[in-house]
Amino acid sequence: MNSRLLLASLTLSLLIPRGLAASTTDDQTPRSPFALGLHLGFNLGGALPPTVPKPVEKVMHFNLGAAPNVGIDLSYRLSPTSPFALATGIEYEGKGFYATVRAKDMPIRYQSSDLSEQHYTGLQSVDMSNRYLTVPLGLTFDMPRGGFRFYVGGYYSHALRRRFVAKLDGDGLMDGRPYQPGVVLSFHIGDFIVRNDVGVRFGADYKLDKQWAVTGRVNVGLPKLFDSGFQVMPYSLRNVFLCLGVSYSITR
Repeated sequence: MNSRLLLASLTLSLLIPRGLAASTTDDQTPRSPFALGLHLGFNLGGALPPTVPKPVEKVMHFNLGAAPNVGIDLSYRLSPTSPFALATGIEYEGKGFYATVRAKDMPIRYQSSDLSEQHYTGLQSVDMSNRYLTVPLGLTFDMPRGGFRFYVGGYYSHALRRRFVAKLDGDGLMDGRPYQPGVVLSFHIGDFIVRNDVGVRFGADYKLDKQWAVTGRVNVGLPKLFDSGFQVMPYSLRNVFLCLGVSYSITR
């Protein structure tokens, strides 16, 4: 056999096994089950009743608020090949909205010192702007094919700031009589909002690549917005918000 051919054969026989071993080592290197990421988005929604109350004749204006939501995401994959992972983290978020309605004989209880019920007809507006520190807890599922990841779980939120202002147009009627023509009366009732909010959360992510994803989460609060002892309105309001944003995976 030609000496050059023999030397080349020996060289290949040494290099190929080493290359295969290196590739196998890289592929079989155990990855940490923990993952860390960041997200940035906006909350859109409001404090909503189950249905539009009958006294509301027309919704004149509704602003979804678009309050910021920023946080740190943590997850733990149940096994290296499992599509399921436990997800948690911590986030700072705002929840707010502004609405104006035209009401007819709407029962309200915050305009008198003894909180007695009266009926108001006219324009009414509400302006809410709250800030929360939130801890979510849920389960994610990665689709075997495609870039979708689904999320289901819940959250706990602690209110750092509570602001809720209700306004009545003085040109309206209170119990059928002229209210206070020419003025708009403001009632600050944010202190009666519950400090702690818990709810359900579900949504989905679409992975743009290995690190970036577009995210969406629907959050529905379970307790009523106001303290049970403060019957502001004869129907319940709950936080209902959609968070849209992007997320970035620091580790995978």
